[in-house]
Amino acid sequence: MHRFSGILVLTLILCFQPAVAQKIVEKYPNGQKKYQGRVRNELKVGTHTYWFENGEKWKEEKYNDLGALEKLREWNKQGELIKDEKPEEVLEAFRRKLFNETSWIGQDGIFYYKLKGENELQQRTENATIFVHYATYLENGKELDNSFRTKKPLLIDFNQKGLIDGFVRGLRYFEKGDNGYIKIPHELAYGKDGTPDIPPSSTIYFHVLVIGTS
Repeated sequence: MHRFSGILVLTLILCFQPAVAQKIVEKYPNGQKKYQGRVRNELKVGTHTYWFENGEKWKEEKYNDLGALEKLREWNKQGELIKDEKPEEVLEAFRRKLFNETSWIGQDGIFYYKLKGENELQQRTENATIFVHYATYLENGKELDNSFRTKKPLLIDFNQKGLIDGFVRGLRYFEKGDNGYIKIPHELAYGKDGTPDIPPSSTIYFHVLVIGTS
């Protein structure tokens, strides 16, 4: 899990040790470099560069520490830049629009909307634990954590202390197979003070997919 795993379970902060990025280099049969990049926890991080067999640069990708693609540039064999994009900025804009235009439903300060599942004001889960994939975002669309990308879902024990109150309340409206978003006001998240990574009075958004309950 990434450095924002403490968003869900505070005790994980104490035992989490970031993995060292592994450098990967590939070459063409003629000895020319074909690809170079670094991978951490099976995710691309930092700059990844690809070359044509003639030695000309073909593509350059830049990933953040969460494995999200922040910048993409491509060249043709003549060395002309033919693509210069910032995919993560596009996704952040999409998320902002999604959060603003979603027809949220909720009560007691918790709001949610399901892409799959029943959108009704009725708590669905009475289980002690729930197994979920999740992604966490700020209101401006910035991603904080993402288990979909790491392929490491999280086991939530509703009886465990140290969980975000709003996140626990929101998950009570989800059952196995449900896929959707939870909107949590700052009062039920990190309050007026925030954290070093989360601004004060921030509304937090979770994308959740429930893959199991018990």
